[in-house]
Amino acid sequence: MIRPFSFSDLDLILQIENQSFPKSPYDWATFLNLSTLYPETFLVYTSTSEVSKRLEIWGYIIFSKEGHIISIAVHPQHRRKGIGTQLLQRVIKEPSLKKAWAEVRRSNQGAQAFYFKMGFQIMGVVPNYYGNEDALIIQWTPVPQETY
Repeated sequence: MIRPFSFSDLDLILQIENQSFPKSPYDWATFLNLSTLYPETFLVYTSTSEVSKRLEIWGYIIFSKEGHIISIAVHPQHRRKGIGTQLLQRVIKEPSLKKAWAEVRRSNQGAQAFYFKMGFQIMGVVPNYYGNEDALIIQWTPVPQETY
């Protein structure tokens, strides 16, 4: 289930963040700030654990209403199950969206493959965006529907 972020989610979000982005994870204050800036578009993916039978957070996405994907991550144990796809589809299915874009480390081949599979294309490069590493700017634009 995908639902809005709640403050009580923060500890689990930080765990996912640190495992997903060990070179440059967001901290507690950054997530708190993002939850204030993007209350409607900071979403978490939850599911019930088969082992503990408790509701767990398996991923999250934060994006602006204009389509900037600020962050998306899925817990390493739950990757390749369609969770990231479902989260990203929440962005690109926004009816008023003219485009969606994100920054991706040049070295992050996995993230690039994921975005390419979803129809994103490289639009540019930001030198040294991550300190000593470039970012690729990737973008998705909706395919115009033909009308008859």
